[in-house]
Amino acid sequence: MQRYSVKKQLAGTSLVDFLAATRECSLRKAKALLDARCVFVNGRRVWMAKHRLKQADVVEVHEAHAAPSPARPGIDILWQNADYLVVNKPPGLLSNGANSAETRLNEMRSSSGGNVRAVHRLDKDTSGCLCLAKSARAFDQMVEHFRAGEITKVYEAVVHGALERGLSITKPIDELPATTHVQVLRAAREITHLRVRIDTGRTHQIRKHLAQVGHPIVGDRQYCTLKLTDQRFRQVPRQLLHASTFTAPLGDGNQPVTVKAPLPPDFAAALKRLRLR
Repeated sequence: MQRYSVKKQLAGTSLVDFLAATRECSLRKAKALLDARCVFVNGRRVWMAKHRLKQADVVEVHEAHAAPSPARPGIDILWQNADYLVVNKPPGLLSNGANSAETRLNEMRSSSGGNVRAVHRLDKDTSGCLCLAKSARAFDQMVEHFRAGEITKVYEAVVHGALERGLSITKPIDELPATTHVQVLRAAREITHLRVRIDTGRTHQIRKHLAQVGHPIVGDRQYCTLKLTDQRFRQVPRQLLHASTFTAPLGDGNQPVTVKAPLPPDFAAALKRLRLR
């Protein structure tokens, strides 16, 4: 972590220009730090390049915040049959598209033929259960199960602030109904480990809902706008959100099957470091 104090002669400078000048790097590299959400001003994460600095502002750069690149070779397959497979997606990997779980698994399956396709999405830095279909027919069938509300997804999350009891959040997202159920697993003075179940699948639903009620996810680079005075929070490399359980009609005769994904090492280590385990 590097720390810089804004001198009088640089007051009014844009954040991107300040970073380029003080770190003696190009504007492109300075902008990349902002895009990676690695920069804090007076304890708050700031990523706006044109943010104007004041005299005595403290700018910190935490380059370790960049999410670790997953190892190229494998993705753990948690469950599969002739139509579907459920994998434990590592953080830092897209669900679909280029450089994604889809791509990686299709490379692994190239010798046996056929492609897989993700039937839902997890955010790039969210780990855990991701379901993929092995055929167009299976994909369409699972989409219908989602539309019928026959899928249950449960997550674990670590949030700022101490929650004493569970709650249900029903605030609309993008003018669409959204429901998130929250259960407390363990709470400390400034932090809480949660189990979260969603009835709807809006984009960034859990992250948005928890931020809306004043308990943003630790490590969330987009929705956490709190002033972070505790260095432990600034050093968390990605949002602590893990899709721990996926239940769907995957079995013969559309019987429900529950698949569980163990916590990845970085999440487990964060729980220990934050004294939640």
